Amino acid sequence: MSSGIPTSELMKRTYSEDEIECLYELGRFSLENGELRRAETIFVGLTEVAPDFASAWLGLVYVFNSRQDWDGAIAAARQALRIDPQSLPALLMLTSALLNAGDVTTAGSYLGEIQDRLEEGETIPATHIRIFKALLARHSSRG
Repeated sequence: MSSGIPTSELMKRTYSEDEIECLYELGRFSLENGELRRAETIFVGLTEVAPDFASAWLGLVYVFNSRQDWDGAIAAARQALRIDPQSLPALLMLTSALLNAGDVTTAGSYLGEIQDRLEEGETIPATHIRIFKALLARHSSRG
């Protein structure tokens, strides 16, 4: 007997936030161990059951970058930014994917946005600043 509720809605209702976080950690663990297929399967599943879980989209960016699927990485990073427009990791990953895809102009726009945030005094972790500087150097060498 059908409940009239789409399957995806039923699936979302069967996972708690803690379970989603645990699945995400399993995906990250899979990435760290080089198990790209497994990580991709987990992150794709997470984006289906929790489409507004930005971290799952960022996990997919890593998978796509590892496969040099720049279009996939760009799309996943944009999805993460749609969910969390202030996400600096998503912005950095999007910029990197754009540079890899050869879209220097758009990447430069995002680098400018990050620079503005720095100049406005936003507290940014040192690792993110190093990534920003590396992306800025890559952009300068291509532009």
